[in-house]
Amino acid sequence: MNPKHLLPMPLRDVLRPTYQKALRAWQESRLSPKPQSWREGRAKAWSSPSAEALLEQAGTDFGITQVPFEILGLLDKLRALQPKTVVEVGTHKGGNSFLFCHALASTERVVGVDLCVQNAARLIHYARPGQRYFALHGDSQTQAMKARVAQRLAGRSVDFLFIDGDHSYAGVKADFELYAPLVRRGGIIALHDIVADHRTRYGRDTGCYAGEVYRYWAELKSRYRTDELVRDPEQDGFGIGVVYVD
Repeated sequence: MNPKHLLPMPLRDVLRPTYQKALRAWQESRLSPKPQSWREGRAKAWSSPSAEALLEQAGTDFGITQVPFEILGLLDKLRALQPKTVVEVGTHKGGNSFLFCHALASTERVVGVDLCVQNAARLIHYARPGQRYFALHGDSQTQAMKARVAQRLAGRSVDFLFIDGDHSYAGVKADFELYAPLVRRGGIIALHDIVADHRTRYGRDTGCYAGEVYRYWAELKSRYRTDELVRDPEQDGFGIGVVYVD
């Protein structure tokens, strides 16, 4: 018999969040055993392959939803910036975080935020020597989460902020307004999915969802110096908008 079945259901419901939190903390700790495939993946990432090879590994080891032309173009801009501190809002499966850790040799501290940072333990295990990856599970659109991010930054300003979380107009606006003030002058903020999807533009549902990021992006372009990384203006969603914090 499974030991947990010895407990009445109401008590199990009460204890489940505490148990899950403790289990996640153990899995993300450096002491927990890691599978051989993780050790091999880490060695591969540490071997400093090309950005294209790292993008391929991001897809196989973690999962990533990006147009290569767009994300590789962003990495080119970031190499010129040489960011040491990166915050990603909307980490999802962790492919972007993996790229920010390994395709940018300058990064020392990367903070990922999501309701549930998938593959968090793997991201932490893959971190390079001298580099720290922090996974923060919870709602990005709260002052409490902003305080947790600030705690992990330990007094550092943010060089690069990537926003790819809640794609509603109110959601992306809240994420920008909460975390943009943490970015230093001269830093960069990037937003994903600035191109409206085909359902929004043509009423044709293709399964691609870019939400209302395009609406908020139009406002940012009137207020900041910006750039756009878009493979095709007629594409179905995607696109990366870059804000220069002057």
